[in-house]
Amino acid sequence: SMVSVLGITVPDDKPTLCFFFCTGGIFFFYLIHSYSLEWLKNAQVLHQGWFVTFVQCACYSVMSATDRLLRGAGPRKATLQDYMKIGFLQVMTLSLTNFSTQYLNFPTQMLFKSSKLIPVMAVNEIYFRRRGKLDEYFAAFLLVAGLVLFTLEDSKVHPEFNYTGVVIVSGALLADALIGSVQEEILKNRGTSSDEMVLYSHMMGGAYVLVLALGTGQMQVGVAKCAASPELVAYLFVYSVVGFLGISFVMAMIRRFGCVIAVTVTSTRKALSIMLSYLLYPKPFSARYGFAMAVFSLGIVADVVAKNHAAKVAWLRLWGAVKGCVLQGSL
Repeated sequence: SMVSVLGITVPDDKPTLCFFFCTGGIFFFYLIHSYSLEWLKNAQVLHQGWFVTFVQCACYSVMSATDRLLRGAGPRKATLQDYMKIGFLQVMTLSLTNFSTQYLNFPTQMLFKSSKLIPVMAVNEIYFRRRGKLDEYFAAFLLVAGLVLFTLEDSKVHPEFNYTGVVIVSGALLADALIGSVQEEILKNRGTSSDEMVLYSHMMGGAYVLVLALGTGQMQVGVAKCAASPELVAYLFVYSVVGFLGISFVMAMIRRFGCVIAVTVTSTRKALSIMLSYLLYPKPFSARYGFAMAVFSLGIVADVVAKNHAAKVAWLRLWGAVKGCVLQGSL
């Protein structure tokens, strides 16, 4: 199918152009999103996590509703009860991610957010009774090893490191894994569209978090901070808008090229976000960080290979070629 995002349509007979169009959008908007998130962390506005999450949900809902209105989208297909479930999990994911930045630096949080395979496998094992493949377990082992090594080094380099952040971001990951299972069930049974899901899940999520933000007093504090700082308003707006635009490009890539390619591109984007974080917001770095990131990256590659037969064949051929060269050199 053809790719259409932000009113720009790329025909189906130009797959290379489609790929670079989607990849460029993902990299551009999500790199800005990551930069804005770290700025908000440094400005300590993420201490009002419920307020920030409400702003995100409100922006996503307004932009998604506007998009559906301009395209003349049809009526809602899934029930409000369905979206109440997704909205709750969506709020848990967004709010716990925002709260975790109070305890973790950006690279550590980003690594944890990139390890979605681990909770997905856990949910499949416990809830759906689906056994994973051996290569998926191997990929999960590498991801866990990379996370443990990175976290241990982080606790040494940063005296203020707090394992509470690890628990919070792990909760966000678990909620994110559950969202995928619930969304898959609704998409199959209701025949709903991705843009409808974005709209109604964030509308429901926004209603939940509005009550929490008002009840905890974070809404009042957040509004007061925004009133005193136009720069903060600008960063919050950019953070929310580019997040929605990034999701739009990811969904376009999934529709055109499938989940495996989309995961590969988004994982590469996250790795680049971590590198840019060290460049734009200078922080201590050691060789052990680099080793941990290398182990984690191998886990991502192993996960992609495990999900894609063509990639698995390509890696086996590459290994055979390297092995042949080594054997010839030793003779």
